[in-house]
Amino acid sequence: MATSKTKKVFHGWWMVGSGFLLMMYTTGVGFFGFTAFVNPISEAVAGGSKALIAGAVSIQRAEAGLMSPFIGILVDKVNPKVLLVLGFLIGGSGFIGLSFIQNLLQFYVAFFVVALGLGAGSFLVVSTAVSNWFIKKRGRALGMLFLGPSFAGIIVAAIVWGVEAIGWRETLFIIGVGMWVFCIPVSLVMKTKPEDHGLLPDGEMILPGAPPQDQSDIGENIPGTFKQVLWSLAYWQYVWILGLQQLGFSALVIFQIPALETFGLTTAMAGLVVLAWGLGGIPGRIGAGFLSDVVDKRLVLAGAFVLQIIGSIFFLTTTNFYWALGYSFFHGAGWGGTTPARLSLQGEYWGRGVFGRLMGMQMGISAIGGIISPIFVGWMYDQTGDYHLPLIIVLFPMIISVFLILSMKKPNFTESGM
Repeated sequence: MATSKTKKVFHGWWMVGSGFLLMMYTTGVGFFGFTAFVNPISEAVAGGSKALIAGAVSIQRAEAGLMSPFIGILVDKVNPKVLLVLGFLIGGSGFIGLSFIQNLLQFYVAFFVVALGLGAGSFLVVSTAVSNWFIKKRGRALGMLFLGPSFAGIIVAAIVWGVEAIGWRETLFIIGVGMWVFCIPVSLVMKTKPEDHGLLPDGEMILPGAPPQDQSDIGENIPGTFKQVLWSLAYWQYVWILGLQQLGFSALVIFQIPALETFGLTTAMAGLVVLAWGLGGIPGRIGAGFLSDVVDKRLVLAGAFVLQIIGSIFFLTTTNFYWALGYSFFHGAGWGGTTPARLSLQGEYWGRGVFGRLMGMQMGISAIGGIISPIFVGWMYDQTGDYHLPLIIVLFPMIISVFLILSMKKPNFTESGM
């Protein structure tokens, strides 16, 4: 194959940098940071009920689940910057709307708009766009891209400070404006596949007069079609693995600060724990990213899940700030390693051509866990005044998922005759 290395910085790495910033902001304000708003919003519009507030989060998960297959199809065909800009325009409007809510209905409507914007302007689009620019270095690229959510802990700490210093409404308003003035310009770096720009994945350039290249020429021989993948046992095993993980992960993330407060920590201490948890994801993301390029990706993903389980045990036995830091270290590292490991696994098993569609399908179905668990944990807390039992219950499915990961078999469409 006639190729040469580009002398300038490969544009894929600029996309990694852009995606890092976008993931840091959107994850910080739209997912992890919402834990700081649970108590004040529940007191303002829901009579203190955590289940009613968690219901909005579950609607967001349901909305994301319904949207993800369609977004997955679009991101395989449409310039990613178009989807991102549209998403951030909508999402920023939703956050500003949240700052003006006066009752529960208005809260649900505004949160629906936030979810709509984040569905079109965050994880799925960014990760698919970046994955399309790398093959040999995909694990490293995704590991660096998803350092963004690890640094989102800084955003969460800023949100906690903002809620206490200037109020939750003012903080939400600033978040919405920030999504417009920061995320939209940064998203303009994103581009379609490298072949559309005279390049090959990982930074190789097609020389003038060189014959057209196919995926097998650049180290990724994936002959299976989208329909064939959907008939693959390994794909549905992959979907269920991540759905089971979401049962425990989503509820824990939403109720981090409220739960830690009931365990005896102050709000400021709980905010520092969340910051440390986010930063704890940094070694996990870097380590999993590099390991996913050199060892069996199933082992990397299983290891990340085991670290989350250990961290959850620390969380559930927390009685002081220093023990809570054990949760931050183990769970943060495991959470951080999960994303680059699972997306690298998806790329190895099913390739680039249908990456967005498969990811959208997986996120849509796996969202069921994220829909159920926050409502369940919030309802249980409303009944008992304790977070321990419901969080223990939603942890068990993740233990099962470890064994499912290790039993996965890589599909071979050629040998199967599919």
